[in-house]
Amino acid sequence: AVGKVQLTAVSGSTLTVSREGKTYTVSTGEFAKCTTKFVRRFGGTSTRSELTVGDTLEIVGRWSDDTKTAVEACVVRDLSIQKKRGTFVGDVVSVSDTGFVMTTVSEARQNQTVTVGSATKIVNRKEVAITLADVKVGHRIRVKGLWNKTNNTVTEVTHVKDYNLPEKQVKNETE
Repeated sequence: AVGKVQLTAVSGSTLTVSREGKTYTVSTGEFAKCTTKFVRRFGGTSTRSELTVGDTLEIVGRWSDDTKTAVEACVVRDLSIQKKRGTFVGDVVSVSDTGFVMTTVSEARQNQTVTVGSATKIVNRKEVAITLADVKVGHRIRVKGLWNKTNNTVTEVTHVKDYNLPEKQVKNETE
């Protein structure tokens, strides 16, 4: 076992990781003794495509060289990704073409970058469909997606609810 390492690069089926200034090359795929299995932080099934540079990984495998810098990985556990999808409520800090940045009450999840896709359902508080362009800075929102705690991102977003839309009608006191 290599133990806990930081992912520095992904190139095809090869991962480059580092720990305490030392760099390791991690091969993934089918080997004589095992086939690489990717798992999330709490054991949920994962894939190589979920890995992001900067993630903290735990590598279990066999050394493939005498210098102990190359590994054939049997298990790659991404400690940065939760097993289950999460739901987060917060305020929009900035908006872009691909999503927005939101801040939550939790200090551990300040300024999360949320990426929405074509399959993301975006609705107002009455569950009526809206677009990403309707989401504005300062709006209170709820997001359902996959949280990466190391990179503070929410991807694979399935649902966004904007609690500020439609705007509440203020009754006129002179009526």
